[in-house]
This record gives sequence, structure tokens and C-alpha cells, in this order.
Amino acid sequence: MFLLKKTHHSQSALANYCRTGILEDIPGIKSENIGHYRRLVFNIVNDMLQSAFPLSHKLLKNRKWQSLTHEFFSTHACQSPQVWYMPKEFYQYLEQRRPEILTDYPVLLELLWFEWLEIEMFMMEDREIDYSNSGNVDCDVLVLNPELHFQHFEYPVHLKEAVKITAADKGAYFLCVHRVPESGEVIFTDLSAGFVRLLELLSDSPQTLPDLMTRLCTELQIDQTTEIKNRCLDFIQTAIESRLIIGFNKN
Repeated sequence: MFLLKKTHHSQSALANYCRTGILEDIPGIKSENIGHYRRLVFNIVNDMLQSAFPLSHKLLKNRKWQSLTHEFFSTHACQSPQVWYMPKEFYQYLEQRRPEILTDYPVLLELLWFEWLEIEMFMMEDREIDYSNSGNVDCDVLVLNPELHFQHFEYPVHLKEAVKITAADKGAYFLCVHRVPESGEVIFTDLSAGFVRLLELLSDSPQTLPDLMTRLCTELQIDQTTEIKNRCLDFIQTAIESRLIIGFNKN
């Protein structure tokens, strides 16, 4: 059922007031009470963002955090109708509208993105894939979990408490985020550049471990030593246990 034009206008005016603090004439509104609506709505938004970004909130401390979330709430009209998507819009808002904050907190943007990834992975649509739980790691075709994301960071936001990260920590850090199909648990795996490439090769198509090692060593122009083979085997076995590698090809 469509709302009456007058009702729609009143609802929009109330929503706009809650966000901006600018009050239009709304029939039936008691001006002495309406301020409570804005306070309650802001508290809900602030609590949601704080729950999404607990590490970022801890880094900024409450006063700075409250200032940023209030500015976001007052000046940004969220585009997505899905409430769970709001944290990403907060990240984008700071990236686009408040780049100066990164001078004081250079790790903030990556920290926010790191925290957002857990939400995005948890909420992502299921990606079905055929596989078998039974197989031989040494020779059978491996199948990568399709519910994953590779991420490169300049700061070790996934390894170190943000307040302890300094300019000396700046470098190249690699992360894989995946979701366990049965439980929905989101798992973060710190990776070397070599293992990232190995997983990228596996994401191209299911392959055996020997084939993966051959392709990887060829690309990196290194010999397949016993040490490299053992390290790759250990990594693959750990990846299978965590369901990063979901199983084996049925064919």
C-alpha cells in the first residue's frame, strides 16, 4: 500500500531532522520532545558503527570517534537500504571526505577495511561448488573455497594492535579471508606473497599440489627443493583443516 503524500512528507521530514537537526514544520509534532528522537536514532547508528569497528573505536578513543560518527550521521545520506551496509559507507565517507584524519591516524583506513571485511564475508551470498571431502593431498586435484577474499595491506592491522603500529611497520602484508560453509565462521590467514600466488593459481582452476608447485616455481624462477615442497605441503594441509581449501575434485 502506498503512503499518502502528506504522510510520506511528514516521515521524510522527521527522518531528515533526525539526521541533520534541521526541523521543518511537521503537523502534530511536539517541539519540546522531538529532540529525543534524534538522540535515540544517533545512538543506534553510533552503536552499530562501534560494533562493526571495535578496533577502530579503540584506536580513536571515544571523543574523536563520537565526533566522526556524529559528522557522518549529520552530513551523509546513506545510499543502501540495507542497514548492515552502513559501516562500508562510513569507511567510504572517511576515505573521500576526511582524508586529513589519515595524517594523524595513518593506519585507520586499512584498519576500518580489515574490520569491514569480516562483515562483508559473513553477509556474502553463498557460492556453491562441487567437491569431495575425500582425497589424497599428494596427488588429487584440490578445490579452493570460493567464499574468500585476498587482501594486501601496507600496515599489519591484522597482526598488531593498532596503537602500537608505527611508520617502521610499513611494508607489504598479505591476508586471505574465507568463510567456513557449514558454520559461517570468518577466518583470517596471514600469508606470504608466495602462498598468495599459490592460492591465486588454485583459484584459476582446481589443480594438484605437484602442478601448483611446478607453476609457482616456474613463475618465481626458483628450484623445487625439498624444503619448498615440505613448506607447500604443510600449508596445503593447514588450509584444508581451516576449510580455505574446501576439498578435492569429484572427477
